[in-house]
Amino acid sequence: MIPKMEIKTSEMRWYLILFLLAATGGALRKWFISSGAVSNIVLGLQMITPFLMFYFRSHNSITPFREWRIFYLYFFYLGFHIIYPLQLTYYHGLFGMLIHGGFWLGIFYYFANRHLFEPARFMQLFLIIAIVELVLAFIQYQLPTNHFLNKYSSDIIEVATVGDKVRVTGTFSYLSGFTAYMMFYALMLWAMARMKLPQWMVFTAVVAGVAACFMTGSRSGMMIYIILVGGMLFREYPASTLFSVAGRLIIPALVITAIVLLYKKIPIFDQVELAYDNFMRRVEQNQQSGEQTNRFFTDLWYIQNANWQHPIFGIGTGSTYQGATQLFGTSPYVYEFGYVETEFTRVLLEGGWVLIILKWGLSIMMALQLSFKGFMRWAIWFVVAAGQPIVFNQHNAAFLLLGIALVDNIIWRQQIEAKHKKKLEEAERKEKEITADNQIAPAELPG
Repeated sequence: MIPKMEIKTSEMRWYLILFLLAATGGALRKWFISSGAVSNIVLGLQMITPFLMFYFRSHNSITPFREWRIFYLYFFYLGFHIIYPLQLTYYHGLFGMLIHGGFWLGIFYYFANRHLFEPARFMQLFLIIAIVELVLAFIQYQLPTNHFLNKYSSDIIEVATVGDKVRVTGTFSYLSGFTAYMMFYALMLWAMARMKLPQWMVFTAVVAGVAACFMTGSRSGMMIYIILVGGMLFREYPASTLFSVAGRLIIPALVITAIVLLYKKIPIFDQVELAYDNFMRRVEQNQQSGEQTNRFFTDLWYIQNANWQHPIFGIGTGSTYQGATQLFGTSPYVYEFGYVETEFTRVLLEGGWVLIILKWGLSIMMALQLSFKGFMRWAIWFVVAAGQPIVFNQHNAAFLLLGIALVDNIIWRQQIEAKHKKKLEEAERKEKEITADNQIAPAELPG
């Protein structure tokens, strides 16, 4: 059963605001806002929301700085980089504070204040947005590159197409935002399973998500989706349930196959098949060119061969962030280093090994704070620490923060409820034992 949507705390209000900005802000930036300045303001609001959540926190909240002392060191280091001598402007350092600090402040503030969050109350909204996102994705994928919905792809054709079809790089979310949204979607599926929503709904959503990942053309996005959803299915459903659901799907599959053979063509199935073919073609092309293999060793190559002049403390946080360089210029140290693409190398360039080590420490701490254990705990750690960029892709940061808090909070509340129920049952058992001991059988009465 889905709880009634209700905003009880300031934290829930800011959680909802972050979700709406991440899910719909891209639509405004992509389709309706022609001004670059206004577009940057919309993204800026999304970036500062975790800080606003912390600033306007409830009076009974706990700050992550009190719970985890490393936070003082981490944010002191980010603050130091605002006035860092190698920094081009103070504004670059302020951007560095936002992009390097937002996710970590948000997720650890959540961990310290789980009792103030109940994102499951927004599940009805999440499901509505998911339906609209998927419908828009299917529509967008079959439209020409110069269509209104494909504004981004018509600007940079070589990046945004696979074969003769448009990669769904953005529907509600801008650029790579749809791939980022699919990570939230995967975690939302886990939340649906934990809330005991109908199995047909969960499994239908799983299949729809696979099709959507094919349409993004993102190999990393597909891999992350399979890891999260696959782990969720085997964690939440016993093998007997999975086989039972698969068995119940045999007859519908046969009916659909018969219809396809009879009418030869059904557009939605053709589109899914084409999305799969295009996705696999992209994978094969990148394998043949060596690009796919090279990605695994890019960071190692940079560490060994790049022009590192300041490897310990870096050249200044925010110095490679596109928003900062467009507004306030590019540091000569960035020009000296040359082009760099991967998140790890950019973080190392900006903040040095000190920042890398601090982030590794935070990622391990985050994993240990999760309410769930086993494979899924370390799958989440992998996604955050290595699988997807959460610094220079603020859509990833927002959607992962939202998704992790959603599923973790549901599991945490269920664990609290189970412990409370167990204590009640234990108390009732002891009370019955005491009552039984105090009762004296009539045959044992004196005389």
